[in-house]
Amino acid sequence: MGTRGSDDLSAESGGDPADGRNSDPYLEWLEAEIQEGRADLRERLKELECLFSVDRALRRADCHWRACLQSVVDILPSGFRLPARTSVLVQWGDAEFRSNGFHSSRFSRSRPIAADGELRGEIQVCLTPTPDESEPSFAPEEVSLLSGVGDRLGEALGRRQAEAELRESEEFVQSLVRSSPVPLFTIDAQGQVLSWNPAAERTFGWPTDEVVGRSPPIWPEDRKEDLAEVLRRALAGESLSGLRLPCRRHDGSGVDIALSVAPVQDREGGVTAILFAVQDFSGSTGAWKKNLFQARLLDAVGQAIIATDLDGTVIYWNRAAQELYGWRSTEALGRDIMTLTPGLQSGAQAEEVMVTLRQGESWTGEFSARHKDGSPLQVLVSNAPVMDEHGDLVGIIGVSSDVSILKNLEAQVRQSQKMGALGRLAGGIAHDFNNILTVIQGHTEILLDDLSEDSRLRGDIQEVLDATQRATHLTRPLLALSRQQVLDLRIQDLRESTRRIRPMLRRLVPSRIVLSFELAGDPEWIKADVSQLGQVILNLVVNAADAIKGTGAIHVTVDRRQVSQEQVEATPWEVTPGTYSRLVITDSGMGMSPETVERIFEPFFTTKPPDEGTGLGLSTVFGIVRQSGGYTLVDTAPGRGTTFEVLWRRVESPEEDSAPVEGLGVEGHERPRGSQRDRVVLIVDDSPQILRVATRMLEQAGYRVLTADNGEEAFRMVGTHHPELALVISDVVMPIMGGGDLLQRLDSTFSDLPIVLMSGHTSREVGEDLRALASGFLAKPFGRQSLIQVVRKAISA
Repeated sequence: MGTRGSDDLSAESGGDPADGRNSDPYLEWLEAEIQEGRADLRERLKELECLFSVDRALRRADCHWRACLQSVVDILPSGFRLPARTSVLVQWGDAEFRSNGFHSSRFSRSRPIAADGELRGEIQVCLTPTPDESEPSFAPEEVSLLSGVGDRLGEALGRRQAEAELRESEEFVQSLVRSSPVPLFTIDAQGQVLSWNPAAERTFGWPTDEVVGRSPPIWPEDRKEDLAEVLRRALAGESLSGLRLPCRRHDGSGVDIALSVAPVQDREGGVTAILFAVQDFSGSTGAWKKNLFQARLLDAVGQAIIATDLDGTVIYWNRAAQELYGWRSTEALGRDIMTLTPGLQSGAQAEEVMVTLRQGESWTGEFSARHKDGSPLQVLVSNAPVMDEHGDLVGIIGVSSDVSILKNLEAQVRQSQKMGALGRLAGGIAHDFNNILTVIQGHTEILLDDLSEDSRLRGDIQEVLDATQRATHLTRPLLALSRQQVLDLRIQDLRESTRRIRPMLRRLVPSRIVLSFELAGDPEWIKADVSQLGQVILNLVVNAADAIKGTGAIHVTVDRRQVSQEQVEATPWEVTPGTYSRLVITDSGMGMSPETVERIFEPFFTTKPPDEGTGLGLSTVFGIVRQSGGYTLVDTAPGRGTTFEVLWRRVESPEEDSAPVEGLGVEGHERPRGSQRDRVVLIVDDSPQILRVATRMLEQAGYRVLTADNGEEAFRMVGTHHPELALVISDVVMPIMGGGDLLQRLDSTFSDLPIVLMSGHTSREVGEDLRALASGFLAKPFGRQSLIQVVRKAISA
């Protein structure tokens, strides 16, 4: 055995003990010696016994690490050849441990002690020489034994010291939690309480043993969803602060708190618990009380108030913001505002806003946004900068208002005004057109009567009459749009009326389209014109069929619908709250764009080719339904088809009286008559052509005719010719004095004189009481037969 210096000890022991290898230097040496047959088993057993004793000392759980280390120092000399002359010194951090009777010597070997990859101390073995020895030496097995013990010490001491430090740290943390004046508690991933400090006991009134292992009792049942959302975000690694949630004490009283929530993570980043820190505002005074009051004020504001930092992270979210956008404050705080209000601002718009705010100016604009459930919102947003004491921008506060209702109301007003203007225009056109047709039809009939039966012109004249009739049909949709046609409103079952027209609809719809009906149920009584109701259903189904290219489906339903004020405000279509009988026609066609929908009820507007549609079908539907007191609603979008809803006020009893609306029946009002008069008729109209043709037709029938071009002139003529007058026929709309005023004045002065009103449309200016005074109504355009029939009926009544 040769002598070796302390400098090459690490090399002999198998390398740096901090290199992470788990092999034991002594055991490696012993294995090699046994294999080569050089091992002295008696000496080796002594060394193994020493090594095992060191292991037992280090594994003792009932002693402090210092005591364990002293035991190792006292045991180690027994493993060397000369125990009595061997001394051991161990340095661990600032501590130093010596074997019994330690003697320092220049003949020594040392081994570094490493723990967790870093040098923490050193073990040194000293050999005391005898007087006759000049330089004692260490055997190879002793050097290997020293290396093995050094490695064992590093591993065991590092582990035991770390455990002790962890226990001390945990005890310190627990002490901090117990002594903290801030209420603190932790819960696990399942929402069960793990810890509950004394401050939490004082704030909420529940002792620890009643809370641990249960869900926190401080939240009311209706706020458990908020707790679940907080747990979800904390388990995902988020930290939250400033959460204001209503809580309760053990005695049932409420408490104002703000919560800060943070995940408790292990070394690998896994969340092992969730820490809640509570800020109790109860009994606060001064600034705290003022802040609480301000927070309540912001919550009471009816507009959404949202504050963010410069990165767009939400730091305040009031109750109105929750109602507007659908996100709870527990969901919103700490998240990016752009993810909570998608579509509110594009990147370019956001930068434009930031430029304005950095200049210290407010910014206001209108945006399309979306609710949490995906429904669209139209929002007016006012953003203001939040500056610090140095004038630097530190945040943004925004106030949002839902203007969707306002926009819908504006759309309703625009639609109503547009349709009203179009109706007036259409009514005026129809009135003038009907006057012209009356002149054409009257003169043509007179001319036809003057021709001999074998005249070659009779066929040409008849073609003119037929064209006049076709033109008359063309004016009817215009009158429907203007709500000025005569409707004979009668109570009928909407379901049964739809059933009756079903066979005709099946013939009209191509076989490539599936037409289905859902008409079962109790009667839905409405007041409508029988023929016009059929026209409405027919027009809508034909329109639906035209919208389907190729195969598709149309579904017709009759049911009942309750319309609330909220629904009225949410739709751009004009409708009032109430209970309605509803006709629904849905198609699987191409749908319509918003630009098309805005114009679908305009007369002559069509998306069809010029030779395939007049553009009067839907305007006729709109006019008929509106004149009947109902409403037409549309739901459509490109690519998803179209649904028309037609709503009529529901009639509770089928026995309710019905009466014509917006016009007068031919039979009209009957009044007692005096003595038989001469056959003298006064015609009043502001159109000279109407006066001339009506005069000729009546004169041919044997009547004597007087004419006047306005109501005032007619009234004077009645005063002059009253004894001989048998009837007055007056246009409704005239300058100076119209037919309604003339009717009223004549009824009060000459009550026995029958009066017939005539018009290209029925005037909305004439009320029900005046219409009841008339003896009949003559609709333009009219021919000789219609005129004579009305005159005879009025005179003979």
